[in-house]
Amino acid sequence: MSMIKKMHRKFILAGTAAVIIIVVGALAVLNATVYMHEVREINWIITSIADNGGTLPDGHQIQRDASWSAVDKLLLDGDDWISSTPDFLYQVRYFSVYWDADQTVSRVDISHTAAFDASSAIVYADMASRLSSDKGFLNKDKAVYAYLRKDYPDGSRLLIVLDSTKNIMSINHMLRYSFWFGLVVIILYVIILAALSSLAIRPFVRNMENQKRFITNAGHELKTPIAIISANAETIEMLNGKSQWTENILKQVRRQSQLINDLIMLAKMGERSRADITLQDMDVSREIQSAVQAFDALAKDQGKTLTSRIKEGIHITADQRCVYEIASILLDNAVKYCDEAGTIAVVLATKKIGKGAVLTVSNDYAAGKDVDYTRFFERFYRGDESHSSAKAGYGIGLSMAEELVQLLKGSINVSYKNGIITFTVTF
Repeated sequence: MSMIKKMHRKFILAGTAAVIIIVVGALAVLNATVYMHEVREINWIITSIADNGGTLPDGHQIQRDASWSAVDKLLLDGDDWISSTPDFLYQVRYFSVYWDADQTVSRVDISHTAAFDASSAIVYADMASRLSSDKGFLNKDKAVYAYLRKDYPDGSRLLIVLDSTKNIMSINHMLRYSFWFGLVVIILYVIILAALSSLAIRPFVRNMENQKRFITNAGHELKTPIAIISANAETIEMLNGKSQWTENILKQVRRQSQLINDLIMLAKMGERSRADITLQDMDVSREIQSAVQAFDALAKDQGKTLTSRIKEGIHITADQRCVYEIASILLDNAVKYCDEAGTIAVVLATKKIGKGAVLTVSNDYAAGKDVDYTRFFERFYRGDESHSSAKAGYGIGLSMAEELVQLLKGSINVSYKNGIITFTVTF
Protein backbone atom coordinates (compact mmCIF):
# COMPACT_ATOMS: atom_id res chain seq x y z
CA MET A 1 0.00 0.00 0.00
CA SER A 2 1.46 3.38 -1.02
CA MET A 3 2.02 6.18 1.46
CA ILE A 4 -0.73 8.24 -0.17
CA LYS A 5 -3.25 5.42 0.25
CA LYS A 6 -2.15 5.01 3.87
CA MET A 7 -2.66 8.71 4.49
CA HIS A 8 -6.05 8.57 2.77
CA ARG A 9 -7.18 5.63 4.88
CA LYS A 10 -5.89 7.12 8.14
CA PHE A 11 -7.70 10.38 7.36
CA ILE A 12 -10.99 8.53 6.82
CA LEU A 13 -10.48 6.35 9.92
CA ALA A 14 -9.69 9.37 12.10
CA GLY A 15 -12.73 11.27 10.83
CA THR A 16 -14.97 8.23 11.26
CA ALA A 17 -13.71 7.63 14.80
CA ALA A 18 -14.40 11.26 15.69
CA VAL A 19 -17.97 11.23 14.37
CA ILE A 20 -18.68 7.87 16.04
CA ILE A 21 -17.54 9.26 19.40
CA ILE A 22 -19.67 12.40 18.95
CA VAL A 23 -22.81 10.60 17.72
CA VAL A 24 -22.61 7.78 20.25
CA GLY A 25 -21.90 10.23 23.08
CA ALA A 26 -24.78 12.54 22.14
CA LEU A 27 -27.28 9.70 21.68
CA ALA A 28 -26.14 8.05 24.92
CA VAL A 29 -26.78 11.28 26.85
CA LEU A 30 -30.17 11.69 25.14
CA ASN A 31 -31.24 8.11 25.89
CA ALA A 32 -30.02 8.32 29.48
CA THR A 33 -32.00 11.54 29.96
CA VAL A 34 -35.17 10.01 28.50
CA TYR A 35 -34.71 6.88 30.64
CA MET A 36 -34.33 8.89 33.85
CA HIS A 37 -37.33 11.04 32.93
CA GLU A 38 -39.62 8.06 32.31
CA VAL A 39 -38.49 6.17 35.43
CA ARG A 40 -38.89 9.27 37.58
CA GLU A 41 -42.38 9.85 36.19
CA ILE A 42 -43.34 6.24 37.01
CA ASN A 43 -41.97 6.54 40.55
CA TRP A 44 -43.58 9.91 41.01
CA ILE A 45 -47.07 8.75 39.96
CA ILE A 46 -46.99 5.45 41.87
CA THR A 47 -45.70 7.20 45.00
CA SER A 48 -48.50 9.77 44.73
CA ILE A 49 -51.05 6.92 44.58
CA ALA A 50 -49.52 5.20 47.61
CA ASP A 51 -49.40 8.43 49.62
CA ASN A 52 -53.07 9.00 48.80
CA GLY A 53 -54.15 5.64 50.21
CA GLY A 54 -54.37 3.73 46.93
CA THR A 55 -56.09 6.20 44.62
CA LEU A 56 -54.61 8.76 42.28
CA PRO A 57 -55.11 12.30 43.59
CA ASP A 58 -56.33 15.13 41.41
CA GLY A 59 -53.61 16.51 39.14
CA HIS A 60 -53.59 19.85 40.99
CA GLN A 61 -52.82 18.04 44.24
CA ILE A 62 -49.78 16.18 42.88
CA GLN A 63 -46.44 17.71 43.75
CA ARG A 64 -43.21 16.71 42.06
CA ASP A 65 -40.58 15.27 44.37
CA ALA A 66 -37.19 16.83 45.04
CA SER A 67 -35.47 14.57 42.53
CA TRP A 68 -37.34 16.29 39.69
CA SER A 69 -34.58 18.68 38.73
CA ALA A 70 -34.70 21.95 36.87
CA VAL A 71 -33.04 20.18 33.95
CA ASP A 72 -35.99 17.76 33.74
CA LYS A 73 -38.43 20.63 33.69
CA LEU A 74 -36.45 22.63 31.15
CA LEU A 75 -35.51 19.89 28.67
CA LEU A 76 -38.32 17.39 28.99
CA ASP A 77 -41.41 18.83 30.53
CA GLY A 78 -41.79 22.56 30.07
CA ASP A 79 -45.09 23.35 31.82
CA ASP A 80 -46.56 20.94 34.36
CA TRP A 81 -48.80 19.03 31.93
CA ILE A 82 -50.30 16.82 34.64
CA SER A 83 -51.70 19.76 36.57
CA SER A 84 -53.06 21.35 33.39
CA THR A 85 -54.58 18.20 31.81
CA PRO A 86 -58.01 17.26 33.20
CA ASP A 87 -57.89 13.86 31.48
CA PHE A 88 -54.73 12.85 33.31
CA LEU A 89 -56.74 10.82 35.87
CA TYR A 90 -58.20 8.72 33.06
CA GLN A 91 -54.88 8.08 31.35
CA VAL A 92 -53.22 6.29 34.26
CA ARG A 93 -53.94 2.54 34.47
CA TYR A 94 -53.42 0.99 37.92
CA PHE A 95 -54.98 -1.04 40.70
CA SER A 96 -54.37 -1.26 44.44
CA VAL A 97 -54.80 -3.96 47.06
CA TYR A 98 -54.90 -3.30 50.81
CA TRP A 99 -54.24 -5.92 53.52
CA ASP A 100 -55.31 -5.46 57.14
CA ALA A 101 -52.97 -6.10 60.04
CA ASP A 102 -54.09 -9.76 60.08
CA GLN A 103 -53.08 -10.01 56.37
CA THR A 104 -56.66 -10.18 55.17
CA VAL A 105 -57.49 -8.39 51.93
CA SER A 106 -59.92 -5.65 52.89
CA ARG A 107 -59.91 -3.43 49.82
CA VAL A 108 -59.30 -3.93 46.11
CA ASP A 109 -59.54 -0.98 43.71
CA ILE A 110 -59.65 -2.10 40.06
CA SER A 111 -61.67 0.83 38.80
CA HIS A 112 -58.69 2.17 36.85
CA THR A 113 -57.70 -0.98 34.98
CA ALA A 114 -59.30 -3.33 32.48
CA ALA A 115 -56.54 -5.93 32.46
CA PHE A 116 -57.35 -7.37 35.92
CA ASP A 117 -60.45 -8.47 37.73
CA ALA A 118 -60.58 -8.55 41.54
CA SER A 119 -59.30 -12.13 41.93
CA SER A 120 -56.44 -11.82 39.43
CA ALA A 121 -55.48 -8.46 40.93
CA ILE A 122 -55.24 -10.05 44.40
CA VAL A 123 -53.13 -12.95 43.09
CA TYR A 124 -50.80 -10.64 41.17
CA ALA A 125 -50.51 -8.20 44.07
CA ASP A 126 -49.83 -11.02 46.54
CA MET A 127 -47.01 -12.30 44.31
CA ALA A 128 -45.49 -8.81 44.05
CA SER A 129 -45.80 -8.20 47.79
CA ARG A 130 -43.71 -11.29 48.56
CA LEU A 131 -40.73 -10.02 46.54
CA SER A 132 -37.67 -8.87 48.48
CA SER A 133 -37.73 -5.35 47.03
CA ASP A 134 -40.53 -2.99 47.97
CA LYS A 135 -40.63 -1.59 44.43
CA GLY A 136 -39.70 -2.68 40.94
CA PHE A 137 -41.07 -3.89 37.61
CA LEU A 138 -42.97 -7.04 36.58
CA ASN A 139 -43.96 -8.43 33.19
CA LYS A 140 -47.37 -9.86 32.34
CA ASP A 141 -47.96 -11.00 28.79
CA LYS A 142 -46.47 -8.11 26.76
CA ALA A 143 -47.20 -5.46 29.36
CA VAL A 144 -44.80 -4.00 31.93
CA TYR A 145 -46.08 -3.09 35.40
CA ALA A 146 -44.40 -1.10 38.16
CA TYR A 147 -45.25 -2.05 41.71
CA LEU A 148 -44.80 -0.32 45.06
CA ARG A 149 -45.37 -1.90 48.48
CA LYS A 150 -46.08 0.35 51.43
CA ASP A 151 -45.95 -1.16 54.91
CA TYR A 152 -47.71 0.56 57.81
CA PRO A 153 -46.66 0.48 61.48
CA ASP A 154 -49.75 -1.51 62.51
CA GLY A 155 -48.78 -4.40 60.20
CA SER A 156 -51.14 -3.55 57.37
CA ARG A 157 -49.82 -2.99 53.87
CA LEU A 158 -50.80 -1.47 50.58
CA LEU A 159 -49.59 -2.55 47.16
CA ILE A 160 -49.93 -0.44 44.03
CA VAL A 161 -49.51 -1.91 40.54
CA LEU A 162 -49.13 0.70 37.77
CA ASP A 163 -49.23 -0.06 34.04
CA SER A 164 -45.89 1.34 32.81
CA THR A 165 -45.93 -0.21 29.35
CA LYS A 166 -46.17 3.14 27.60
CA ASN A 167 -43.20 4.56 29.50
CA ILE A 168 -41.01 1.50 28.89
CA MET A 169 -42.01 1.46 25.23
CA SER A 170 -40.97 5.11 24.98
CA ILE A 171 -37.54 4.17 26.33
CA ASN A 172 -37.21 1.20 23.96
CA HIS A 173 -38.43 3.17 20.95
CA MET A 174 -36.02 5.97 21.73
CA LEU A 175 -33.16 3.49 21.97
CA ARG A 176 -34.13 1.80 18.70
CA TYR A 177 -34.62 5.05 16.81
CA SER A 178 -31.32 6.37 18.17
CA PHE A 179 -29.48 3.26 16.99
CA TRP A 180 -30.78 3.48 13.44
CA PHE A 181 -30.43 7.26 13.31
CA GLY A 182 -26.84 7.07 14.54
CA LEU A 183 -26.01 4.26 12.12
CA VAL A 184 -27.42 6.17 9.15
CA VAL A 185 -25.60 9.37 10.16
CA ILE A 186 -22.28 7.52 10.51
CA ILE A 187 -22.68 5.72 7.17
CA LEU A 188 -23.60 8.94 5.37
CA TYR A 189 -20.68 10.73 7.01
CA VAL A 190 -18.23 8.01 5.94
CA ILE A 191 -19.55 8.10 2.36
CA ILE A 192 -19.27 11.89 2.17
CA LEU A 193 -15.86 11.88 3.88
CA ALA A 194 -14.54 9.21 1.51
CA ALA A 195 -15.74 11.26 -1.45
CA LEU A 196 -14.26 14.54 -0.23
CA SER A 197 -11.15 13.33 1.60
CA SER A 198 -9.12 13.34 -1.61
CA LEU A 199 -9.64 17.10 -1.79
CA ALA A 200 -8.55 17.52 1.83
CA ILE A 201 -5.26 15.64 1.43
CA ARG A 202 -4.53 16.92 -2.07
CA PRO A 203 -2.01 19.58 -0.84
CA PHE A 204 -0.11 16.91 1.10
CA VAL A 205 -0.14 14.57 -1.89
CA ARG A 206 1.14 17.33 -4.17
CA ASN A 207 3.88 18.17 -1.66
CA MET A 208 4.94 14.52 -1.45
CA GLU A 209 5.01 14.19 -5.21
CA ASN A 210 7.17 17.30 -5.49
CA GLN A 211 9.55 15.96 -2.86
CA LYS A 212 9.88 12.63 -4.66
CA ARG A 213 10.44 14.35 -7.98
CA PHE A 214 13.08 16.61 -6.44
CA ILE A 215 14.90 13.69 -4.79
CA THR A 216 14.91 11.68 -8.01
CA ASN A 217 16.05 14.60 -10.19
CA ALA A 218 18.63 15.83 -7.68
CA GLY A 219 19.94 12.30 -7.25
CA HIS A 220 20.55 11.89 -10.95
CA GLU A 221 22.15 15.35 -11.15
CA LEU A 222 24.49 14.56 -8.24
CA LYS A 223 25.63 11.29 -9.75
CA THR A 224 27.56 13.10 -12.52
CA PRO A 225 29.87 15.27 -10.33
CA ILE A 226 30.39 12.39 -7.91
CA ALA A 227 31.38 10.13 -10.80
CA ILE A 228 33.82 12.82 -12.01
CA ILE A 229 35.33 13.18 -8.52
CA SER A 230 35.71 9.41 -8.27
CA ALA A 231 37.34 9.18 -11.70
CA ASN A 232 39.76 12.02 -10.89
CA ALA A 233 40.73 10.44 -7.57
CA GLU A 234 41.37 7.09 -9.26
CA THR A 235 43.46 8.84 -11.95
CA ILE A 236 45.57 10.55 -9.28
CA GLU A 237 46.12 7.14 -7.64
CA MET A 238 47.25 5.65 -10.94
CA LEU A 239 49.69 8.53 -11.57
CA ASN A 240 51.01 9.16 -8.08
CA GLY A 241 49.98 6.06 -6.15
CA LYS A 242 47.52 5.69 -3.29
CA SER A 243 47.56 8.21 -0.48
CA GLN A 244 45.56 9.02 2.62
CA TRP A 245 43.80 11.84 0.80
CA THR A 246 42.72 9.83 -2.25
CA GLU A 247 41.47 7.01 -0.01
CA ASN A 248 39.39 9.49 2.01
CA ILE A 249 38.01 11.01 -1.20
CA LEU A 250 36.98 7.60 -2.58
CA LYS A 251 35.51 6.58 0.79
CA GLN A 252 33.31 9.66 0.92
CA VAL A 253 32.37 9.21 -2.76
CA ARG A 254 31.16 5.69 -2.00
CA ARG A 255 29.14 6.95 0.97
CA GLN A 256 27.51 9.69 -1.05
CA SER A 257 26.79 7.33 -3.94
CA GLN A 258 25.12 4.91 -1.54
CA LEU A 259 23.07 7.74 -0.04
CA ILE A 260 21.90 8.91 -3.46
CA ASN A 261 20.95 5.39 -4.52
CA ASP A 262 19.05 4.84 -1.26
CA LEU A 263 17.18 8.14 -1.59
CA ILE A 264 16.14 7.37 -5.16
CA MET A 265 15.04 3.88 -4.19
CA LEU A 266 13.13 5.22 -1.17
CA ALA A 267 11.37 7.81 -3.34
CA LYS A 268 10.25 5.08 -5.72
CA MET A 269 9.41 2.66 -2.91
CA GLY A 270 6.24 4.50 -1.85
CA GLU A 271 4.71 3.98 -5.28
CA ARG A 272 5.63 0.32 -5.66
CA SER A 273 2.74 -2.13 -5.54
CA ARG A 274 2.37 -5.88 -5.61
CA ALA A 275 1.99 -5.61 -9.38
CA ASP A 276 5.64 -4.49 -9.55
CA ILE A 277 7.00 -7.62 -7.89
CA THR A 278 7.09 -11.25 -8.95
CA LEU A 279 5.41 -13.55 -6.45
CA GLN A 280 6.45 -17.17 -6.83
CA ASP A 281 7.30 -20.21 -4.79
CA MET A 282 10.86 -19.73 -3.55
CA ASP A 283 13.37 -21.38 -1.23
CA VAL A 284 13.65 -18.72 1.48
CA SER A 285 16.26 -20.79 3.32
CA ARG A 286 18.66 -20.48 0.40
CA GLU A 287 18.17 -16.71 0.06
CA ILE A 288 18.76 -16.07 3.76
CA GLN A 289 21.84 -18.31 3.72
CA SER A 290 23.22 -16.34 0.74
CA ALA A 291 22.71 -13.06 2.59
CA VAL A 292 24.46 -14.43 5.69
CA GLN A 293 27.45 -15.57 3.63
CA ALA A 294 27.70 -12.13 2.02
CA PHE A 295 28.08 -10.45 5.42
CA ASP A 296 30.24 -13.09 7.11
CA ALA A 297 33.55 -11.58 5.95
CA LEU A 298 32.44 -8.05 6.91
CA ALA A 299 31.55 -9.20 10.42
CA LYS A 300 34.89 -10.96 10.85
CA ASP A 301 36.80 -7.90 9.65
CA GLN A 302 35.15 -5.92 12.45
CA GLY A 303 35.92 -8.58 15.07
CA LYS A 304 32.28 -9.67 15.39
CA THR A 305 30.79 -13.16 15.28
CA LEU A 306 28.01 -13.97 12.82
CA THR A 307 26.09 -17.16 13.60
CA SER A 308 23.12 -18.66 11.79
CA ARG A 309 20.55 -21.34 12.46
CA ILE A 310 18.61 -21.72 9.25
CA LYS A 311 16.15 -24.54 8.73
CA GLU A 312 16.62 -25.96 5.26
CA GLY A 313 13.94 -26.36 2.63
CA ILE A 314 11.51 -23.68 3.80
CA HIS A 315 9.39 -22.48 0.89
CA ILE A 316 7.16 -19.41 0.77
CA THR A 317 5.37 -17.43 -1.93
CA ALA A 318 7.27 -14.16 -2.25
CA ASP A 319 9.54 -12.06 -4.43
CA GLN A 320 13.09 -13.41 -4.34
CA ARG A 321 14.79 -10.02 -4.67
CA CYS A 322 12.64 -8.48 -1.94
CA VAL A 323 13.41 -11.27 0.53
CA TYR A 324 17.15 -11.02 -0.15
CA GLU A 325 17.06 -7.24 0.20
CA ILE A 326 15.18 -7.44 3.51
CA ALA A 327 17.73 -9.89 4.91
CA SER A 328 20.62 -7.75 3.64
CA ILE A 329 19.24 -4.59 5.24
CA LEU A 330 18.76 -6.29 8.61
CA LEU A 331 22.21 -7.91 8.49
CA ASP A 332 23.86 -4.63 7.48
CA ASN A 333 22.13 -2.90 10.39
CA ALA A 334 23.11 -5.69 12.81
CA VAL A 335 26.79 -5.69 11.80
CA LYS A 336 26.90 -1.89 11.92
CA TYR A 337 25.41 -1.51 15.41
CA CYS A 338 26.60 -4.72 17.09
CA ASP A 339 28.87 -4.15 20.09
CA GLU A 340 32.61 -4.62 19.72
CA ALA A 341 33.44 -8.36 19.73
CA GLY A 342 29.69 -8.99 19.90
CA THR A 343 27.54 -11.67 18.29
CA ILE A 344 25.04 -11.42 15.46
CA ALA A 345 22.54 -14.28 15.31
CA VAL A 346 20.30 -15.15 12.36
CA VAL A 347 17.48 -17.67 12.82
CA LEU A 348 15.03 -18.86 10.18
CA ALA A 349 12.19 -21.22 11.11
CA THR A 350 8.70 -22.12 10.01
CA LYS A 351 5.69 -20.45 11.61
CA LYS A 352 4.22 -22.32 14.57
CA ILE A 353 0.71 -21.90 13.17
CA GLY A 354 -0.09 -21.98 9.46
CA LYS A 355 2.24 -21.65 6.50
CA GLY A 356 5.10 -19.20 6.25
CA ALA A 357 8.48 -18.43 7.74
CA VAL A 358 9.85 -16.35 10.61
CA LEU A 359 13.23 -14.62 10.30
CA THR A 360 14.95 -13.14 13.36
CA VAL A 361 18.15 -11.10 13.25
CA SER A 362 19.59 -10.15 16.63
CA ASN A 363 22.80 -8.58 17.87
CA ASP A 364 24.43 -7.43 21.08
CA TYR A 365 23.56 -3.80 21.75
CA ALA A 366 24.41 -2.70 25.27
CA ALA A 367 23.50 0.93 24.57
CA GLY A 368 19.94 0.07 23.58
CA LYS A 369 18.26 0.22 26.98
CA ASP A 370 16.78 3.72 26.69
CA VAL A 371 16.27 3.79 22.91
CA ASP A 372 12.82 4.60 21.50
CA TYR A 373 12.19 1.49 19.40
CA THR A 374 8.83 2.74 18.16
CA ARG A 375 10.74 5.14 15.86
CA PHE A 376 13.13 2.63 14.34
CA PHE A 377 11.17 2.31 11.11
CA GLU A 378 10.76 6.05 10.59
CA ARG A 379 12.52 7.44 7.55
CA PHE A 380 15.89 9.06 8.32
CA TYR A 381 15.74 8.09 12.01
CA ARG A 382 19.04 7.05 13.55
CA GLY A 383 19.44 5.63 17.04
CA ASP A 384 22.95 7.09 17.01
CA GLU A 385 21.95 10.71 17.59
CA SER A 386 25.58 11.82 17.45
CA HIS A 387 25.61 10.93 13.72
CA SER A 388 29.08 9.51 14.12
CA SER A 389 30.72 8.66 10.82
CA ALA A 390 31.99 5.49 12.44
CA LYS A 391 28.56 4.04 11.81
CA ALA A 392 27.83 4.91 8.20
CA GLY A 393 24.18 5.26 7.39
CA TYR A 394 21.34 7.69 7.03
CA GLY A 395 18.37 6.01 8.73
CA ILE A 396 16.90 4.78 5.45
CA GLY A 397 17.49 1.02 5.49
CA LEU A 398 14.97 -0.06 8.13
CA SER A 399 12.28 2.11 6.55
CA MET A 400 12.96 0.38 3.23
CA ALA A 401 12.82 -3.02 4.94
CA GLU A 402 9.40 -2.20 6.41
CA GLU A 403 8.12 -1.08 2.99
CA LEU A 404 9.32 -4.33 1.40
CA VAL A 405 7.82 -6.48 4.15
CA GLN A 406 4.46 -4.73 3.81
CA LEU A 407 4.67 -5.20 0.05
CA LEU A 408 4.91 -8.95 0.71
CA LYS A 409 2.00 -8.66 3.21
CA GLY A 410 4.23 -9.70 6.08
CA SER A 411 5.08 -8.04 9.39
CA ILE A 412 8.24 -6.70 10.99
CA ASN A 413 8.88 -5.61 14.56
CA VAL A 414 11.77 -4.87 16.89
CA SER A 415 12.32 -5.79 20.53
CA TYR A 416 15.06 -5.37 23.13
CA LYS A 417 15.84 -7.62 26.06
CA ASN A 418 18.92 -8.36 28.17
CA GLY A 419 21.24 -6.26 26.03
CA ILE A 420 20.15 -7.85 22.74
CA ILE A 421 18.13 -6.15 20.02
CA THR A 422 16.04 -8.44 17.82
CA PHE A 423 14.28 -7.78 14.52
CA THR A 424 11.55 -10.29 13.67
CA VAL A 425 10.11 -10.65 10.17
CA THR A 426 7.13 -12.87 9.43
CA PHE A 427 6.62 -13.86 5.80
